[in-house]
Amino acid sequence: METYTRRDVLTGSAALAAGAVLPLEIPVSAATPDTAYRSAWSQDLDRVWLGADYWAGPLQDWQVRSGRIECIHAAPGRNVQVLTCEHSGAGGGFMMKVTLGRVDGSPLGRGKGSAGFRIGILGTLAAYPELRDYRNNLAFSSGIDAGITAQGSLFFGDVKKAAPGVIKLNDVSSLTLVLTGESLGTTTVLTLRAMQGDQLLGEVKSQLATAKLAGNLALVANFGAAPGGPAKKGKKTKEENAGPGAGTFWFSDWEISGPSVRRDDSHAFGPILFNHYTLSGGVMKMTAQMPPVGGKDSQVVKLEVWQGDAWQTAGEAAIHPLARTATFRIADWDATKDAKYRLVYGLKFADGTEKPHTYEGTVRRDPVDQPVLSVADISCNIHSAFPNAPYVAGVARMNPDMMAFVGDQFYESTAGFGIVRAPLETAALDYLRKWYFHGWTWRELTKDRPSVSLPDDHDVFQGNLWGEGGAARTTTQEAGGYDLEAEWVNVVHRTQTSHHPDPWVKEPCKQGILNYFGPLTYGRVSFAILADRQFKSAPEGKVPPTGDRGDHVIDLNFDPKVADIPGLDLLGRQQVDFLKAWATDWKGADMKAVISQTIFTGMATTHGGDREVLRADYDQNGWPQSARNAAVREMRKAFAFHIAGDQHLPAVVHYGIDSHRDAGVAFAGPAVNTGYPRWWEPTVKVNGRGMDQGLLGDFKDHFGHPMTVLAVKNGAIEPRKETMENLTDKTSGFGMVRFDKARRTITIECWPFGIEFQDQFPGWPVAVSQLDNYARAAVAWLPRLEIEGAASPVVQVVDETSGEIVYTLRPPSGAFDPWVFSLNKHTVRVSDPESGRVQQIAGLEPAAASGRAAIQVKM
Repeated sequence: METYTRRDVLTGSAALAAGAVLPLEIPVSAATPDTAYRSAWSQDLDRVWLGADYWAGPLQDWQVRSGRIECIHAAPGRNVQVLTCEHSGAGGGFMMKVTLGRVDGSPLGRGKGSAGFRIGILGTLAAYPELRDYRNNLAFSSGIDAGITAQGSLFFGDVKKAAPGVIKLNDVSSLTLVLTGESLGTTTVLTLRAMQGDQLLGEVKSQLATAKLAGNLALVANFGAAPGGPAKKGKKTKEENAGPGAGTFWFSDWEISGPSVRRDDSHAFGPILFNHYTLSGGVMKMTAQMPPVGGKDSQVVKLEVWQGDAWQTAGEAAIHPLARTATFRIADWDATKDAKYRLVYGLKFADGTEKPHTYEGTVRRDPVDQPVLSVADISCNIHSAFPNAPYVAGVARMNPDMMAFVGDQFYESTAGFGIVRAPLETAALDYLRKWYFHGWTWRELTKDRPSVSLPDDHDVFQGNLWGEGGAARTTTQEAGGYDLEAEWVNVVHRTQTSHHPDPWVKEPCKQGILNYFGPLTYGRVSFAILADRQFKSAPEGKVPPTGDRGDHVIDLNFDPKVADIPGLDLLGRQQVDFLKAWATDWKGADMKAVISQTIFTGMATTHGGDREVLRADYDQNGWPQSARNAAVREMRKAFAFHIAGDQHLPAVVHYGIDSHRDAGVAFAGPAVNTGYPRWWEPTVKVNGRGMDQGLLGDFKDHFGHPMTVLAVKNGAIEPRKETMENLTDKTSGFGMVRFDKARRTITIECWPFGIEFQDQFPGWPVAVSQLDNYARAAVAWLPRLEIEGAASPVVQVVDETSGEIVYTLRPPSGAFDPWVFSLNKHTVRVSDPESGRVQQIAGLEPAAASGRAAIQVKM
């Protein structure tokens, strides 16, 4: 947590003489049992997770042990915020009390560090009272510090300015800190006392505006600003060297009370944190995300379904020891009706008792008869405005049938404290606390509708990722491979993708990294879930040298053809094989779409806050060109629309391979909370921008592919600094894709970040037809097919000379005029995938015009 104290509002600090035995007098207005809160760690088993009432900053630095909580990492800014209590900012007074000591049992005065309270904690939405949320205060927040240092100083405000105190702590192994606030209306007198039993060791007072107390309440170990990332081995950060240094401390018996304290037990988080599920092909898969419970805790989660008038057990799943996930796979699921379910977990206590906890939701029926299927396109959330409550409410009002989280569910900065890469257990916990921010944001939606989640580079703690089929990184990032060990990467894949339908390739790839690419069919739309980062070749050492960075080309005279190296991968052989098979499998589907992390073109021209102009960026998926074209060819054979994110540049583009618009249409949705900005600023030399041409129309992308821009929204060049305004100016938002199965159209919506979602970005919505996804100009036509005996047949056209499938499509009616791209003879296969019936007609001669004498096909 980054801490900024409000020194300007603190006045009159002074320490009393130590040693006098004085009664502890708490103003009557500061204590009332109506709002009392008391920690119950004495009843808990030993575990990393502190309980549903608390958020530990960071997760891995705290634990419950022997009936108390311990901060086990001597570093600045470590804190525990209570989720279920906050100061209202109103008068009436309050009281907080906690007992503390050193983890190793040594006297408080023999070592370094500080400990105590933080009050009035507000986060990045502090300037927006109507948007304040207790969850937003958990990271990148400010507050008022009140504590004690190892040198015996009681203080308010900046710990670095705390003068050495007169309290002697060399023989004090534990003490109780009591913070009271006596309301004087618009101001409050704060008193911090240090007690040992009934003995008052010292006290300090301050007075400030009551409204400044509004916000979260916390315990702090080692006051000071937490560093943005882990310190290098053998070195200390400036923060660690400042003030009283850092130590490890324990806390117990935390009490909070008073009329100004607002308590809301619904704010508790856990032990079942959130879940995700999918329903496809009669198989329901669900993953429950759990916290890091202890070894003596229950290691099993149950899934129950409401049947008739009672809950029935549908399955039990063990909690994975690293990912803390419990995954259910229920075959023969009745997809014809909504099913009410609940996840059940029994939380154990030190006295041997157990309390069941439930988390309820609905598995929606498969909407096969629904005319339009809607998919929310969500990606790239740096969580600047966590938890984006009005944003989530806006998505909920649109009620998408399915959620597609297409990458960068969080960033390394999410939740503060930087990142930890080793050892494995600590790194896994560090990942989970960031992943929890994502799940906490969206859980009210994911519990009641299917969702998919695709890990991108920042999800695996990398700025960019060229996965090289799962290889380990050996040199630079641009040379490819995963930075972290395979077991850690599999934690990411388990948490984000274990609820997906079974992967098409069940065997892991290199290093044992799990695969997750495969098919999903829902609401009669067939989706291909791709892992484009996992298998992509890296540029460095393969393409011509670029200069300082192996992925950025800045030379405007660069010829992209020199980077089209034979044998490089975008998706890898197995994923291309999957695409080929998927493109021909239309069972239960009327339309098709691909979901991946990013679009298959190189569009963004200008990058970052410094507005660097790049001639080419190898992180974009227009490269490798040959591999890209191979993937796009398979996608267009199924008339597949492409849903993606990643670019922080909302755009709808029509792909080209040999000519403009001869392949599919893709949507790069906006970032939820944009950090790193990008712009589309095409030039004549690089992009073939025409005279007086704007940002739309036909261009070349950075790797030479034909590209037609149908819609795009650039952000401000100099965005405003305030949180909400900054996100708005950077074109934050979310996308919605609506598949109209009756009309065979796709409508793409793009909604800007804000409180109310009333108007879309300029240029949206964009509507395209299913056939636009293979809009290549026809050379000739085969005879009309008039099909009988099948309500919704599938037509496949095969070039007999090459043996290649030209395309496979389920036309909207029984009459169809097949078009082809050569004058070769063709075979047409007409099938009814649901019944397995097939009719094949070979040797069909193309003609120059459509509407020839029809061929009767009886199924």
